[in-house]
Amino acid sequence: MSHALMTRFRSLPFYLVAVLLHVLFLLIFGTYTVSEKSATVITQFTAPEQKVAPGPPPPPPPPPPEKQKTTPVQTATAKSMAPRPTMISTPLPSAAVVIPVPAPVPQMADMGKSLAILPKNFAVSSIYAARVNTQTRAGAITRYGGGATKADQLEGAVYRALNWLQKNQNPDGSWGGSYKPAMTGLALLTMLAHGETQTSKQYGETVQKGVQWLMDTGRKNKNVFASQHPEYQHAIATYALAEDYALTQIGDLLTVLEGAVEKIVVSQCPTGAWEYGYNNQMTRPDERPLGGDLSISGWNIQALKAAKNAGVKVKGLDEAMRKALDFTKAVYDDKTHRFGYTKKGGGSDGLLGVGILSMMFLGAGDSKEARGAIREASGRIKCDWNKGNEGSSYVWYYVTQAMFQGGGSYWVSWNREFRDTLLKNQMPDGHWTVPGSKEDVPPADAKWKQVANPKDSPIYHTTMLCMMLEVYYRFLPTFK
Repeated sequence: MSHALMTRFRSLPFYLVAVLLHVLFLLIFGTYTVSEKSATVITQFTAPEQKVAPGPPPPPPPPPPEKQKTTPVQTATAKSMAPRPTMISTPLPSAAVVIPVPAPVPQMADMGKSLAILPKNFAVSSIYAARVNTQTRAGAITRYGGGATKADQLEGAVYRALNWLQKNQNPDGSWGGSYKPAMTGLALLTMLAHGETQTSKQYGETVQKGVQWLMDTGRKNKNVFASQHPEYQHAIATYALAEDYALTQIGDLLTVLEGAVEKIVVSQCPTGAWEYGYNNQMTRPDERPLGGDLSISGWNIQALKAAKNAGVKVKGLDEAMRKALDFTKAVYDDKTHRFGYTKKGGGSDGLLGVGILSMMFLGAGDSKEARGAIREASGRIKCDWNKGNEGSSYVWYYVTQAMFQGGGSYWVSWNREFRDTLLKNQMPDGHWTVPGSKEDVPPADAKWKQVANPKDSPIYHTTMLCMMLEVYYRFLPTFK
């Protein structure tokens, strides 16, 4: 990679290359039937009757891959392949579980907006089943988090973070400062991961205002949520809107959501990657031979998978996901078991988690690439707060999801490490600072080369780290 390109990467806001880099859904084995007799939810949407069906804070970009000489691609041998980790299996209920729809949120009546009635019956992907209420979350934490003794601690930390996010929402419904679409998307994803939607008694109005801000922003800009770094911001916002639609089926969301997904699909490079500015013209073949990079592509893959899980129908969606898998495999190195940034070779710790999770979301979680990378990650990446930096939240976020979905001994070890680290280092008010520091915006020095935006940094790190603590119930471990 040229010196000029490396300089350009370092100058990018740390949040943008990570964001800026989730969430994840894959094989849908069953559905849960949601029913309600007549719950009217006051929202800012009018649902058509026929509709049923996350200076720098943007995430720290992973460190540029080390420059290495290109080596011929070698076929992985049985010796070079990672042992197949034992997958966690979660038996799904044989009968549909009735999930009660909460009563309308009283405060929302004061918003003076139109009524939207949740469909009387709609299918929610079973992958979201564990997040729906206190009992299912506690059960998942007990099973995957290390026992019932940790459930209260983990949920307490999550509630403190959600309360902090609620208090730090902007008056217009957004979050953050310089990168509102991405920060709003990340905050909503954190709420939704805990099962909080527009019907939530405690956080319903907060979610409603955030979703409405995204909807208004999209409508003003032809269903594109950001003009600045859309490759990250638009993808994250789309991801959040898709999850909200999957959990509520509010019809008014669909038009903007379909347009947002279409933007991602048509912006994909022929190779299956995504590029800065959604430029798919392959304009830098020497520096970026596959047209884009894995960091950017990871967020767009998550957005497409969320849309797929929500039942969104957009021309080219399945083909885009197939091409994305081809790209992810193309940057994997069989010798090092690492994923490259723009091509095979090099890579960074941050890209290990991105690559693994992308493979899982795209139906290849049991592939030799995913298994090899999981073994590599388990031997290299540590969740050590004191040694952390701006990029650590990004790395840990992806690795946590990858290890959880991989299961086995890799997950047991990583769970104990990250869980205790985050519980110990959460601030009393519920947010997290930059790993390695007790300040939201550490002073620039030899260690802190980037000075984060004070409005975005605490939102970014709090959402990314909180979603790690929600991993036990955010998605059932059914990726294979």
